Amino acid sequence: MQANILFVVPRFHTNLAFAVRALTDAGAKVAVWASQSGGAEDHSVIEPQVFADPSDTAAMTEAWRAFNPDIAFLRNSAALRFAAAKIGRRQGTALWSYDLHPYRRHEPLSRRFYLWRKGLPIRRVTASLGLGGTPPDAWARYLPWPVVGDPPPPMPERSSTGPVTVLCVAKLGQRRKMQHLVVDGMRAAGRAGKARLILIGSERVLDTPEDRAHYAALKDAAEAEDWIDMRGLIPFSEMPALYAASDICILPSFDEPLGFAPAESMAYGCVPVISTEAGSAGYITEGENGLLVDPHAPETVRVALERLIGDADLRDRLGQGARATALDDLGPKRFVARMQALIDEG
Repeated sequence: MQANILFVVPRFHTNLAFAVRALTDAGAKVAVWASQSGGAEDHSVIEPQVFADPSDTAAMTEAWRAFNPDIAFLRNSAALRFAAAKIGRRQGTALWSYDLHPYRRHEPLSRRFYLWRKGLPIRRVTASLGLGGTPPDAWARYLPWPVVGDPPPPMPERSSTGPVTVLCVAKLGQRRKMQHLVVDGMRAAGRAGKARLILIGSERVLDTPEDRAHYAALKDAAEAEDWIDMRGLIPFSEMPALYAASDICILPSFDEPLGFAPAESMAYGCVPVISTEAGSAGYITEGENGLLVDPHAPETVRVALERLIGDADLRDRLGQGARATALDDLGPKRFVARMQALIDEG
């Protein structure tokens, strides 16, 4: 692939890590521009270029000319996107908006008018497929980020004996992540020694009564019950070993634009259990490569966990299906092919 590809984002989120690696392995030159950098980012392939002041258009213009991108993706939450769009239009670069609105969601005319009025590209790419059989948005292209590298990791050997490991990766200080549904749903199995829960995520608490109470309840539960392991935020480099050691990866949150951890876990044969309100829910074919749950119906979380914890054969079958999805539709080769199609589209 002979192309210079630019991503303009708020920060270098970990869900871009395998995308950047796949593109560079295919021969492309990739740059990531961000408003900030830090936290659990993966800079092993490229270092993001930080433009803390989006009004410094002179520095951005110079960097744009130096990199000379063939195509640029402007994240809809990036403060840099307005300046980047203006520079890109002047340089004649192919521009795409990048959002997490579902591929099957038809953007209203008011939204397209807003983008046009602000000088932003109307056409968009999204990593969120969406649920249901609604025809896709004609202005959108489906571009899910890869969840695995090449070569893929080996498939872990899992024992059908011993406690089942359930992993939940989500910000611990936000109630909308709904980890308490997982705790409640597997408490009987946990206390009986049949399962254990690992909670991973930032412990920065949003300053609302609901979020403070949510974090305090999780912390109290982890201190009181030995089957709950609350670890906080860990480096992205440690996640592969954690996925390989887990049997189930669950994300029961609502209002979740993407929710990438369960998708990443699929490469390791971990069974994804994903909220129907998460963008990554569209990666799941119910009963074939994972399960879906409704965060507004807590019973669905409990039933899904009890089914999986109590049935090793079901975990194995769904885990095999998840692995196949990760290596094919969510693999690096498919991603590079989709990216080439966008470049060819201009």
